[in-house]
Amino acid sequence: MSKLHKINNVAIVGAGIMGSGIAQVALLSGYQKVALIDVSEKVLMKAKESIQLWIQFLNTEEKFNELIANDYVMQNVMKNTTFEKIRNSFKSVGILAENFTVDEIIDRLICEVNLKNAVSDSDFIIEAVPENLDLKIEIFKKLGEYSPSHAILASNTSTISPSKLGQSTNRPNKVIGMHFHGSFPIRGRLIEITGGNRTTEEALSFGYQVAEKCPSIAGDRFTLRLKKETPGFVANRLTLARAIHLNWILDNADLQEISIDQLLAGGLRLIGLDIVGLDTIYNTWKYLEENLSPDFAPGEVITTLVRKGHLGKKTGKGFFEWKEGKPIIKEVLVDDSTKEFLTVNRDKNLALAIRMNEACRLIEEGVIKGYGTINKVDIIGDNRQETFVLGWEKYKKWSEILENFAQKLGKPYLKPCDMMKFGRFKDFP
Repeated sequence: MSKLHKINNVAIVGAGIMGSGIAQVALLSGYQKVALIDVSEKVLMKAKESIQLWIQFLNTEEKFNELIANDYVMQNVMKNTTFEKIRNSFKSVGILAENFTVDEIIDRLICEVNLKNAVSDSDFIIEAVPENLDLKIEIFKKLGEYSPSHAILASNTSTISPSKLGQSTNRPNKVIGMHFHGSFPIRGRLIEITGGNRTTEEALSFGYQVAEKCPSIAGDRFTLRLKKETPGFVANRLTLARAIHLNWILDNADLQEISIDQLLAGGLRLIGLDIVGLDTIYNTWKYLEENLSPDFAPGEVITTLVRKGHLGKKTGKGFFEWKEGKPIIKEVLVDDSTKEFLTVNRDKNLALAIRMNEACRLIEEGVIKGYGTINKVDIIGDNRQETFVLGWEKYKKWSEILENFAQKLGKPYLKPCDMMKFGRFKDFP
């Protein structure tokens, strides 16, 4: 098997929102060729237009201000910097800062429907298709057959094990997980890297190099190398455990004939699920049900929506109805039964307690070193206050809350782990 010395050509499989976003940062990173692959020529053309538009937005201050007009995260970033500093920084805009024109950058992009042709000379390949295990396995098998033997095969999965993907290829030692956390790579800062049970240090090292080279307009990249693989990696593990409670809320509200519109009007946040896609959410929860705990099983409400094809923003209907890419917000008066249901079944500290418990599990399982890593993920990855700062003195109270809710819901996964219950996390900075 030939040895990889330098990455010149990069390929991305899947031209959806994440795939096109990864292609954009790969182009800005300065690779000689970036191949973007999808089964649909229409999707590819739309992706190319989007990539070009985004790079144009980064090129002039007027366009950049249009880009961040409704982006509160970037508006906060801009309080501590200027467009000129961003525009002249490789870490922010890549080779745009080195006076490459938009056209010169776009000329390096190859859009292709034929996977075999597209990856024949690739050095580093990132799969970014929907979170469907069978689909990913099929793609990784083909990548192993079609790409040069030295090529590294990465997956942008947010949940699936690199070991499972590696089993389908002729090079499990070159398969890594490379999760771009956030809604869009150029404005996110966190990338998570993990290997499978046969991944070499060399493959992980190349993955780390690629991640660190990806520009971000929000600040310096934070590339987190997990000590061992785990379903959901780190950032998503911290949030996904809340799905257990959310499924229970949705299903029990349905049993009490409380509508989704009532729950939304009462403050239940579901828009993020619609944006991601309810099929992706469903597949993620199914994978966690099978690989982490049965308590992650998708509930009846979301299962019914997926079976009906109501997948959220991309189909025009999910928990919300969507028109021209925007949710239709209905004016609904919240009735007393909904208010009582939400008051009884939600605790303002529950979400924080679930997050801290999951963070403690990650330390307990040896996935990360300690609470310092979690706090960094909170700030850089999720733009939120540090979990362990909030819970440092409250872990006993929060453990009681978890015990009570785990019993009430009949979901043992929500019980506090020993690391949290006894405050042992304090010994793992």
